Parts: sequence; structure tokens; C-alpha cells
Amino acid sequence: MKTISRQITLFAMAAFTLVACATPNDVAMEVSAPPQLDGEQKSTVSLRALQVRRFDTLNELSLLQAATQTLQDLGFTITESSADAGVLAGSKQRDAEEAGQVAGQVFLTVLAALAGSYHQPTWDKEQKIVVTLVTTPIKNSKQIEARVSFDRRLTNNQGQLWRTELILDAPIYQEFFEKLSKSAFLEAHKL
Repeated sequence: MKTISRQITLFAMAAFTLVACATPNDVAMEVSAPPQLDGEQKSTVSLRALQVRRFDTLNELSLLQAATQTLQDLGFTITESSADAGVLAGSKQRDAEEAGQVAGQVFLTVLAALAGSYHQPTWDKEQKIVVTLVTTPIKNSKQIEARVSFDRRLTNNQGQLWRTELILDAPIYQEFFEKLSKSAFLEAHKL
């Protein structure tokens, strides 16, 4: 009976470990996979509606300057900028450690020890939030389209990048575009 209980425990731990651990290939597949929102595939149209806004201006440089200021106000460090290409990128580091996830891993480690095996506890430790903004002048109009995307790259307590995901939280995009609109207005009127 003790052997069966031990085998069940080892099987459960092995299954959990296989599901919880991601290889670099898994991370690459997540990046190229269609975005998920509430368990459903997010359509290209709804994703575009979330990420894109048009601005009534022909001054792309001014819009990029306003976007730079907006991102800095939101705590991002600008890592790349090309006014000629209409591209802006930035990032910020945040803690990703959650007590429930750590407790679960400690519990699994204790179960493994009781079963006479070893389990390497692994949990989210840090996250790097990356933002990319691309501006495109709209032909035959007096508008510039701005498309922004936010994603997060999670590093575990072993120092390994193990998960990358596109952030699809609508309020984050709404807040960014509201602040960018205000900043673009101030930049255009030099207020």
C-alpha cells in the first residue's frame, strides 16, 4: 500500500513538473501562438482595436516625442527609438513572486521529500514588461496611426526565462492611449 501511495505521489509530481516547466522552445511557441483572452482565441480585429489609435496630426516626430514622455511617465525606460522608422521600445522590471505559487512549490518539495525523491521548486520571480510602439502615416489623410503592444517576460527563481505572454488587459491600453492623447495635445500646442 505504501508503495502504491508513493508511486501515485511521484506520478503526480512528475506530471505537475512537466506542465509547470517550459523549455525555450515552449516560450518561442507561446510568442507565435494566437493571443488568448479568457480561454478564447482573440481575433485579429479585436486585437487591433485594442492596440491601435489614430491621431489627427501629420507631425510623426511630435507624436513619438509625446509617446516617449508618456511611457517614461508610466515608469518605462526607453530602450530603442527611431524617428525615421516610427518605432519606439521600452521596458520596466517588476516583481512577479506570488505567495500561493511559492507555497505550492514548497508543498510539492515536501511531498517529494516524504516520497524519497527530489523536486526542484520553481516559481515566477521577476517580470520584464516590454512595450513596442509603431507609428504609420495614413496615406491621403491628415492622420497618423499608432500601434502599441505590451508583453511580459517572466523569469523563474532559477534565473531562467520560462514564459512570455502578450498583455491583453484593455484598461492598460486605454490608459496608455488616454495619456498619449493628452501628451500629444500638449506637445502640439507647446503647453
